[in-house]
Amino acid sequence: MEILDRVVTNSNICKVQVAFNGVSSASVIEGWQPFYNTVYNNTDFKKIYTSLSSIDFEEESIDSPAGVAYAQKIIFRFPMNDPQRATRIALMQKIKFVKLSHTNGLDLTVGRNDYNQNTLPKIKIKTNKKLCEVSVESKSISPSGFTPSINAFELPSFIPMGL
Repeated sequence: MEILDRVVTNSNICKVQVAFNGVSSASVIEGWQPFYNTVYNNTDFKKIYTSLSSIDFEEESIDSPAGVAYAQKIIFRFPMNDPQRATRIALMQKIKFVKLSHTNGLDLTVGRNDYNQNTLPKIKIKTNKKLCEVSVESKSISPSGFTPSINAFELPSFIPMGL
């Protein structure tokens, strides 16, 4: 496969997960995109309820005297009219990483801004009478890369992915 060939994969985001802890660094795993993909240590990703139509992802390059950077932004929305409203909103301010799982079994993660994460993403929260909108923004020295999900399709890791 040539890097400039037509991309024939058509995947959609099917799950949003967030992590409030852990350490990230660039991958050196052969077969992945070294440096662009991320590996995590002591990171516990938690699935967030959200409807699939309320998830947005944007990435834009920014030129600067130091070189090119990438502004990454994830927005997701969820209902929040329950007794846990205030606690849930306060918890969202502590997000370190956001993982977007796709239907093709790959994950795209935002939060690592350098070889490892040295600046937390900026979190903005907007609510109305029914929904909470969380915006996670990060500036990175590299574009976000996909990484294969070990638990793709919710199958145990010992089942080969070529079924």
